[in-house]
Amino acid sequence: MTSELSVSTAKAPFDRIDADVILLSSDNVEFWVFKVILSLSSPVFESMFGANGSKTSRSDTPAPTFKVPESSITLETLLRLIYPTTTPTLQSYDDAKAFLGAVAKYKVSNIVLRHAKQLVAAKYMEEHFMSIYALSCRYRWKDLALAAARESLRVDVLHDTIPYTEEMEEMTAACYHRLLLYHRACGIAAHDVHSNEEWSPYQDTGLYSSSSCDKCGCNNGENSIYKYMTACEAVLLRQPSPSTILDAEIPEEVAETWFKGQSKACQHRPQRFLEFRSAFAAEVERLISEVGTLPARRASYTAESGITQVELEFP
Repeated sequence: MTSELSVSTAKAPFDRIDADVILLSSDNVEFWVFKVILSLSSPVFESMFGANGSKTSRSDTPAPTFKVPESSITLETLLRLIYPTTTPTLQSYDDAKAFLGAVAKYKVSNIVLRHAKQLVAAKYMEEHFMSIYALSCRYRWKDLALAAARESLRVDVLHDTIPYTEEMEEMTAACYHRLLLYHRACGIAAHDVHSNEEWSPYQDTGLYSSSSCDKCGCNNGENSIYKYMTACEAVLLRQPSPSTILDAEIPEEVAETWFKGQSKACQHRPQRFLEFRSAFAAEVERLISEVGTLPARRASYTAESGITQVELEFP
C-alpha cells in the first residue's frame, strides 16, 4: 500500500486547498479540483462523485479522494482542457494517444471534445494520420476519422505501404476497407479535374489556350499546360491531394517552355504558371472535399455530377 509520503500535489491550478474533491493519479499525484467544473463537462465525473464506496478519506482534509487509472500527465492534460483558464500541452504522441483515450472514457462535452481533437490533429496529424484514423474509428469520431483519411491522400496506397501502427490491430477490416474506398473515390474525383475547366483563372487567355502571352503577346512555342496537367493527373489518381500538385517537381519539358530562358523571352509566364498551379490545387481541394459528405452505403461515382460518395459511418 502506498504511503502518504510518496504522494505529491499537482501544479497550479490543481493545488487549491479550497477544492472540494481530490483526484489521485496512477503515479500518486493529487489534483485538487472542483466538482462542479468537472461535472458540467463530463457525466462520468458527475457519476463518480455521486457514487458511494468509490472514494477514500484523509484526516487532514474534508475533500474526498478518488483514485483514477490515468497517469498524472494524461490527467493534467485532460483537466487543463476542461478548466476554463488553462491550456493543455502535449509533449509526445504517446501522451496524445493516452489523452484521447481519457477524453473518450470521460465522455467530455462536445465543445471540450472538439478542442481535444483540434489539439491532437494540429500537432500530430501529418505524421500519425493512420494511428489517428484507427483511434477515431475506435471512438466513433467521424469528423476526426475523415480528417485523418484526407491526410492519407498524400500516400500512394496502391504502390506504397501504409505506415503500420499498433492501433491498427484493433481496427476492423470494415474501417480499413472504407479508408481504401475513400482513397479511390478521391483519386477518381481529382483525376477528372479537367472535366470542368471553369476553375482556371486563365482559361480564356494565352496561358491556357495557346502559346501566346496575354500580357505582351510574345510566343513561347508549343503550349505545354496540358502536358503539365496530364502529368499531374496521372499522379493524382494515386495521391489525390493538393500537396501532390504543389510539391511535385515540374516536368522538364514544361520547365523548358515556361521557366528557362525567361530573361530573353516572356517575363510574365512564370508568375502566371504559379497562379495557375495554385488554382489547380484549389480545385482538387474542392473536389475531394465533396467526397464523404453525402450518405451512401457504398462508394459510387456519378459522372454527370462529378460527385463521389463514400459512407464513413461506423457500425
